[in-house]
Amino acid sequence: MSNWVADEIAGARMKDQRLTKRLGHLLSQLSKDPERSVPSACKQWGDVLGAYRFFDNDRVGYADVLSGHQAATVERMADHRVILVAQDTTFLSLETSHAKADFGTLKEVEREEHLLHVNVAFTDQRVNLGVLSARFWQRTGVTTHRTQRATKDKESQRWLDGYHSACAVQAQYPDKWVISIADREGDIREWYEMAQETKESDAASFIVRAKQERRIEIDDDEHGYLWEWMVARPILGSYAITVAAKGGKPARSAKVNIRASEVTLLGQTGRALKPITLHAVWAAEDHPPAGIAPIRWMLLTNIAVATLDEARAIIEWYRCRWEIEIYFRVIKNACHIEALRLQTASRLYNAIAVYLIIAWRLHMLTMVARERPDVPCNEVLSEQEWQTIYIMHAEKPPPKKPPTLREATRMLASLGGFLGRKGDGEPGTKTIWIGYTNLLGYIKAINLVAEFKR
Repeated sequence: MSNWVADEIAGARMKDQRLTKRLGHLLSQLSKDPERSVPSACKQWGDVLGAYRFFDNDRVGYADVLSGHQAATVERMADHRVILVAQDTTFLSLETSHAKADFGTLKEVEREEHLLHVNVAFTDQRVNLGVLSARFWQRTGVTTHRTQRATKDKESQRWLDGYHSACAVQAQYPDKWVISIADREGDIREWYEMAQETKESDAASFIVRAKQERRIEIDDDEHGYLWEWMVARPILGSYAITVAAKGGKPARSAKVNIRASEVTLLGQTGRALKPITLHAVWAAEDHPPAGIAPIRWMLLTNIAVATLDEARAIIEWYRCRWEIEIYFRVIKNACHIEALRLQTASRLYNAIAVYLIIAWRLHMLTMVARERPDVPCNEVLSEQEWQTIYIMHAEKPPPKKPPTLREATRMLASLGGFLGRKGDGEPGTKTIWIGYTNLLGYIKAINLVAEFKR
């Protein structure tokens, strides 16, 4: 078992120590070939059978699988002053099967849509610290009017649960700044009420991108609307941000004007809703390129904002949320979780929980080299890993002194197709995960040769 796997299962709360051991074995095997199916990655029939039995075990749930990793994630936070907890939902198309009526052992295979909501912790330099919580579910197809159900019975409860997870971390680390971050779907009044009613010492900060227009209090006798009010605020300043490539459109630089103001969302007579005082940051691009939708970000937060520097901090912390989108790409494209064929939802969820940990490892390797480029690479990579990377890249014996993390990461990415030309910048997640997959294959070959020579 590699060192990183041992760290991720050390705090596991499984119902049997043998299950914890099997989880470690699975992480070691599946991480070596994350793109392959379970049988291909495990290879030996005994290991394949053990994997399927683990996924199908009634005493295993996906929260149990993630428990050790969650504990390790919280432990990693101790080294950072600002902790960003991004939450988001992704759709998964998963294959399930059931017996076909009146046809004996024949099975009917269907692809069903499942939803996965995760809370992932990041540093303010976008390094993935790990998954704090995950939730799976399917929509029933039954719809009712939105006011007919309590929030706890709606899908929107996941945002409150996510904020609660951030508050638990804030309570554990009172000297740190824990910030829960969400995109527009998280713009629900219940979240702001929950934050306002949480004990101050336990309440995490939050940044939510507003989706809907809201009535606000202008003064004691006058009401207005959020967007209209913010557009009329004085400009604090402007700066250029990098907009990531999306939807076939290349990355670009956008100059945004920044406004900020304290706002009070009105309560509602008859529903006992109290006014909620928040801070709003409005980032707007006035002159986008032709045919490009302009940046229009209305960010709501419980962090006081008065100056340009404070507003920029809110915007930059919000932009770190994009890393959760990349994390979802790693889960789907590097680990191919939508190709799993485990027949039942419970088996699939247990397997995906294992891959959530593997995806964290791949995503973390990409960004940690950018945050700490000059540290020795053996702080992140094992001795065999960095030495094999060097041998395969340079085709000569490794040096006695480990290279820097940036050097080792670029060499690792070269094993995945990164060319490292002058204008290429730093390697991305995809070349890192391909390089890491190839690296594990090289290590296996080296170990087998050494074993055969004994």
